[in-house]
Amino acid sequence: MRRWLPLTLALILTFGLAAQAQSPVVYRIVVSGVVENGLAPYIARSLREAEAAGAVAAYLDIDTPGGRIDAAERIADDVRAASIPVYAYVNPRAYSAGALIAISSNGIYMRPGAVIGAATPVDGQGSKAPEKMVSAMRAEFRAVAEQRGLDPRLAEAMVDESVEIPGVVAKGQLLTLSTGEAVRLGFAKGQVSDQAALLAAIGHPGAHVISTETNWAEGVVRFLTNPLVSPLLLSLGLLGLIFEIKTGAFGLGGLLSLASLGLFFGSSFILGLAG
Repeated sequence: MRRWLPLTLALILTFGLAAQAQSPVVYRIVVSGVVENGLAPYIARSLREAEAAGAVAAYLDIDTPGGRIDAAERIADDVRAASIPVYAYVNPRAYSAGALIAISSNGIYMRPGAVIGAATPVDGQGSKAPEKMVSAMRAEFRAVAEQRGLDPRLAEAMVDESVEIPGVVAKGQLLTLSTGEAVRLGFAKGQVSDQAALLAAIGHPGAHVISTETNWAEGVVRFLTNPLVSPLLLSLGLLGLIFEIKTGAFGLGGLLSLASLGLFFGSSFILGLAG
């Protein structure tokens, strides 16, 4: 009996590995914290890896207060261009730039108590952006929503409080949808409580999930382009330059200025160092 025990264990292990290899693969890509210029290359790389690995789908695990709209537009473009279905799981919030990322997906799923919306653009001081920028963002949301089969008026109302939808949002209020509201209005495909429920909802129950992470270079760029850090770098660079001009000799002020401005304008070059 003991002679057969190692063989039995080997067969169980072999069949287990074979079953896992035959299971469909789904990639989980985390969208957390502020949306900035380090997040966009991380998501683009993760989608390329998922496609190369033969994944049947990927999903964006979203929890963000928003951030840079140019980074969100890059992410939305990559998601729409992906050769595999990419779903959004709002877990638990997708505000502002996060809402654009979510609606660019092939389908939005939300956990209980989640929210999506409040996407009006603001300037560096936190004030509402000029009408030109609001109009452009409203058109961006409308176009992406139309492509994904979502109600474009709901998407516009998330950006511009002048958009009124009777029974949904009054004029003068930005639209933010809870999970129940989003599902009822057809903006989200469904409510799912966890990853297992999400996999079942997208048609791949029991799939093998691979979670991606930012590499060191993407992490550094995420920190340097954070809306709280990048203005500080610019301020230090300008202050160092002014100090250097006043002293009339290259010294500490010049070094501080070069370092700060170099990190502010050249942080994206760090991505190339990760190979």
